[in-house]
Amino acid sequence: MLEANSKNNTRMMDGEYKIDLQESEKLLEFEKSQNSLMCIEFNNLYCSARKDKGTEETILHNVSGHFESGKVTMIIGPSGAGKTTLLKAISGRQVMDIKGTLTVNGIEWNKPTFRKQMCYISQQFDLLPFLTVRETLNIATRLKDDINKNAQEINLVVNDIAEKLSLSNCLDTLANKLSGGEQKRLSIGVEMVTKSSIILLDEPTSGLDSAASYQIINILHKMARANCTIVCTIHQPSSHIVSLVDDIMVLHEGKCMYCGPKSEILNTYNIAGFTCPNFYNVTEFVLEVVTGQRDGDLEHLYQICYDEYKKFKSRSEYNKNNKKSISSIDFKQELERNNTDALTNNKTQKKSTWQQQKILFARALICIKRDNTFTKLRIATHIVVAIIFGLIFYDFGDNGEKVISNTSCLFLIPVFLIFMNALQTVLIIPTEIAVFLQERLNNWYSLKSYYSVKILADLPMQVLCTSCFTFITYYMTGQLIELDRILKTWLICLLCTIIGQTEGIFLGTLFGSKLAVFLVPAINIPLVLLAGYFVKIQEMLNFVKPLSALSYYRFAVEGLMQAAYIDRPNLSCSDMYCYLGSTKKILYLMDIPSISFYGIVIILSCWIIAFHIVICTILLWKIKYVKN
Repeated sequence: MLEANSKNNTRMMDGEYKIDLQESEKLLEFEKSQNSLMCIEFNNLYCSARKDKGTEETILHNVSGHFESGKVTMIIGPSGAGKTTLLKAISGRQVMDIKGTLTVNGIEWNKPTFRKQMCYISQQFDLLPFLTVRETLNIATRLKDDINKNAQEINLVVNDIAEKLSLSNCLDTLANKLSGGEQKRLSIGVEMVTKSSIILLDEPTSGLDSAASYQIINILHKMARANCTIVCTIHQPSSHIVSLVDDIMVLHEGKCMYCGPKSEILNTYNIAGFTCPNFYNVTEFVLEVVTGQRDGDLEHLYQICYDEYKKFKSRSEYNKNNKKSISSIDFKQELERNNTDALTNNKTQKKSTWQQQKILFARALICIKRDNTFTKLRIATHIVVAIIFGLIFYDFGDNGEKVISNTSCLFLIPVFLIFMNALQTVLIIPTEIAVFLQERLNNWYSLKSYYSVKILADLPMQVLCTSCFTFITYYMTGQLIELDRILKTWLICLLCTIIGQTEGIFLGTLFGSKLAVFLVPAINIPLVLLAGYFVKIQEMLNFVKPLSALSYYRFAVEGLMQAAYIDRPNLSCSDMYCYLGSTKKILYLMDIPSISFYGIVIILSCWIIAFHIVICTILLWKIKYVKN
């Protein structure tokens, strides 16, 4: 149990350790008894990937090493050495072919068990752009930390992390307004609220100045001293940073050129014939050696490092304490029992779906409110286009001489709503999905919680935009003012809006924004032609007719036609004879009704449900793909 040094403001958290509210660094230290001692060991690890032409490229060659609990291990090497690949292989996010053995505490690595006690922070960490630093940390703490923490305790954690990461002066700054270094620090901060036993970081100091980099490594150093296994890749560490590191691993062209204590690396290289000059940066010297800038036999160095690694491994504190128990059945059973207890404890502390949804819903509302492009501009666009529709088709609804123009208006309404909402969605959804994937893989919340909130949070905006567009267009175009017809028109327009959004989510999630922007018109234009407006369905080729059933435009247009003309008196006409003055004749020429209005509603609803099912399937596949 950690002892609080301050005389005042002392309290208990999680019933296990004391925290001094004035001594802020205590909030970031991991309690030793709470974190499981976890030593990662890998032997003869091979990782390969297939190129575009089908050939296989080996990225890691026979890599062996281990990462001890309570220590900071730094992985260095030139670009393309395999540093990130190794981290992904250990974290379970490596999708390439992997061969070799990977164990945790002598037990074969098991994804469902160990992944929950492991946190991986990638080099490219996506943040929601319309949340402030304070809100980002606050939501991360509420989602990931103890469910019993009150608002004051959460704010203390947020403020302390911000202070330690030098983010206190930008707590109220939006994430998209931060500098590159500030975004990096924030990405690390959101993962520091959990007490993971293993933390893997890919380039945590990238984009930071020397002072900020030292702060980050210093925090990681303190976390490691509380029985946390810290492994990070660093491109060009300074001597100041190296002083905080315990072990070093050197990779070059997929081979391990050293793995062991920092204090022994120069001696090992000296045995192989490479002598470091006095007062020289150790890491710079090592990188110069492995990249061939210093004369010597690298193959001999590789063999020497491998032999020395075996000695380091046998002398390590972990192996001294666990050499006998690792090979015994009793230790394995004890480890499994400890893991089970840890998992059981996690379940008791894990937030329910409803709790996750409340937090995510509040976050979604903040983003919607602040996103001017997708909120204010979205409303303005629907209003402006509705007025344009009203001016062009002004008072055509009850005029028998302008029936063709009025039906054109009714046809263009679903085209605009679907295109508009689909194109808007594909531009922003890839960023949201990237954030979702990294948060889901670090066990922030479930897919069910995220996706249900995603759909429900946008529903008010869909209703608002649809209402503004429908009522303005309906009134200005002179459609018959009857409540039943207005509501039917509004319902069809709302369904078209939701179809456009779900189609945008589907395309943006599966293909990304660039390709999805091209696919929206490429997919929808053929569906527009199959709607039966430009060419009647009965006039199409026999093998084309069934395809019209796949066009949601066909049913949307028919729904609007029925709302406008079915069971309605003849239209007004200034001429003696008006050929299309009879609404029955209009519907007959359009082959309407081919299905009841509520049947149309069911069909459009089925399209929406089908899109949602496909989207959830894609997200599950993406999660599984990244995990495996």
